[in-house]
Amino acid sequence: MRGLAWAALVLVFGEPALAAEQPVAVVHSASAAYGPARTIIVRATIDLPNSCWSNPRFEAPARGVRPDANGVVPILIVAESKEGAGVMCSMIYRPDVSVPALRWTRYPAHGLKAVKLIGTQTPMVAAVGDDDRPGS
Repeated sequence: MRGLAWAALVLVFGEPALAAEQPVAVVHSASAAYGPARTIIVRATIDLPNSCWSNPRFEAPARGVRPDANGVVPILIVAESKEGAGVMCSMIYRPDVSVPALRWTRYPAHGLKAVKLIGTQTPMVAAVGDDDRPGS
């Protein structure tokens, strides 16, 4: 009987959606500063539009990435989303959610001036601060 009940739910609501990684829409704040042990610490706050969005994180740049002509490296912010057919999401809008910090150790040795934190609607640029750079 349990199998019949599951089959009936699938017919009515569709297959359960798997979490898919998607870019977030809104980036509110961004910062990047040199930290200990040759690390750049990147931070951001974002919006999560409903309860189906969770686990925001930075997608670290590829090893060997080079800054563009302005000295900027893009970094995408993504989250898991279960939105889709058959999934009910409560309309709990969560503004200003902190993304766990990215500790970037394989950043370009020359020409890096800023990072561009990318959301689908509002990217933000943050200059890499020299305040905490070792030896400064």
